[in-house]
Amino acid sequence: MNFEWNLYIQLADELINYQRTSGLHEAYLRTAISRSYYGVFCISRNFLVSRGVAIPKVDTHKFVREEYLNSLKRIEKKIGKDLLDLWRERIDADYEDGATVDNNRARTAHQLAIRILNRLTNIGAI
Repeated sequence: MNFEWNLYIQLADELINYQRTSGLHEAYLRTAISRSYYGVFCISRNFLVSRGVAIPKVDTHKFVREEYLNSLKRIEKKIGKDLLDLWRERIDADYEDGATVDNNRARTAHQLAIRILNRLTNIGAI
């Protein structure tokens, strides 16, 4: 059985809205941003695979973004741009000690993931 990557996007919503341990607030939010990105990234990648695109093992994230950015279809270009924006948010959340990660930033990243998910639905990826 294949994992349903949209569950990461649902998890991100729970991490933002239902935090049980106040001392973990920023960790919840950073993880929400990361899961938002990985959920839509994997769905985007898998759609390319279903089209017969061979995904390289090296620079996979960049390759997937560029496949969408270089598409002739406007909606796919938007997916590529949004993936790039969300990837940048994920890089900050996962690696930048001094990044300011608050509720607003996590919610904005999650909403961006939802927008990508909706666009993927519109092109038949889901």
